[in-house]
Amino acid sequence: MTDHNIPNPLPSHAMIVDDNGQPLSVMDIDRMQSDSIELAYEMAMHCGDQDALDAIAAKWLTRVGVDGFGYVAAGALRMMTHFILDPTLQTVDQLAPQLRFRDKLADAYRNSKDTL
Repeated sequence: MTDHNIPNPLPSHAMIVDDNGQPLSVMDIDRMQSDSIELAYEMAMHCGDQDALDAIAAKWLTRVGVDGFGYVAAGALRMMTHFILDPTLQTVDQLAPQLRFRDKLADAYRNSKDTL
């Protein structure tokens, strides 16, 4: 269910349109959110295996299709950041504050912006 006492809850379905506004498909929002969570955890579990990550991405591209993959991937990124990365960083901050891991993450972000 998408209505989690949110002031403006999401609709149950959304229409995906092309650049000209022509309908491409209809997306079930609950399914997209569930798929996003599953994709996030599946990618996180295999984060050290590049071949597995490629296979997972290909599997999900086939599973949800080209039109839906961007939405599922964007949702997965949000879920991974909030539910996996943030608790991991909190643990590192608590157990090894001398690593200053968040500072290193900020440095990596700045470096990526400079090189891209």
